[in-house]
Amino acid sequence: MTANASEAHAPRALSSAFPLLQPIAAVPPERGTRLEAHVLQCRLVTPHMRRITLGGPDVAAFLRHAAADQPGAWVKVFVPGGDGRAYTLRRIDRVAATLELDFVLHGDSGHEGPASAWAAQAQPGERIGFAGPRDGGFALPDDARWVMLAGDATALPAIQSIAASLGPEIRLKTYVEVPTAADVQEIRSQAVLRTCWLTGDPAEPGLALQQQLMHRPQPAGPGYIWLAGESGVVRTLRAHFLNDQGLARTRLTAKGYWKHGEADHRDRA
Repeated sequence: MTANASEAHAPRALSSAFPLLQPIAAVPPERGTRLEAHVLQCRLVTPHMRRITLGGPDVAAFLRHAAADQPGAWVKVFVPGGDGRAYTLRRIDRVAATLELDFVLHGDSGHEGPASAWAAQAQPGERIGFAGPRDGGFALPDDARWVMLAGDATALPAIQSIAASLGPEIRLKTYVEVPTAADVQEIRSQAVLRTCWLTGDPAEPGLALQQQLMHRPQPAGPGYIWLAGESGVVRTLRAHFLNDQGLARTRLTAKGYWKHGEADHRDRA
């Protein structure tokens, strides 16, 4: 399930109906500018995760941003008929001028918003809007000897991205709650890596993750925790680490990506 080698990103040939027919900007577009991307490929990674490869002239210009390489960097995606939603850059390929985004498919769970609904049926040739890149909030202290990454399936692309950025001097433990055992994915890192996979209850998403982390002491020495997922669970865990375990605020990043029972949640924590 896990590996301790850095992830190789060999360029892949993509069959695209949208060759680059116009010059690419010499400088990247201003961050926040809404751009257009062409859907090049769609594939099911696991039963509840679909990976969509995007390309086109605007994507090529966007990839000139050095910030796109930051661990956990994200873009806001604007699908037809929906407001903007944040998605982690799962992978970028500057040679092929493409980027990949992973969309969690909520199906009939009651959590599906416009972006998930669009991703479930998206096909090559479609176009969507996007803007960014934005910082994923990963701010590793210089003295950190260990890192904990925790979240549900919506946080998995960011966890994978952050894990791949860590070196062998870091002890890394990841906790990931997924809908089913079939949704487990590989996490690669040069860090000394251990991964705990949890299968969640659709009626109480995030509960398995919350219960697991509430009873785990912090490793010895200075470290850092990054966690994301269901908003209520994230708030509870954030309070636990700060108030009960006395973790300094500079050693914790907590992001509520979505909220149980709301298809259009925006975290304001």
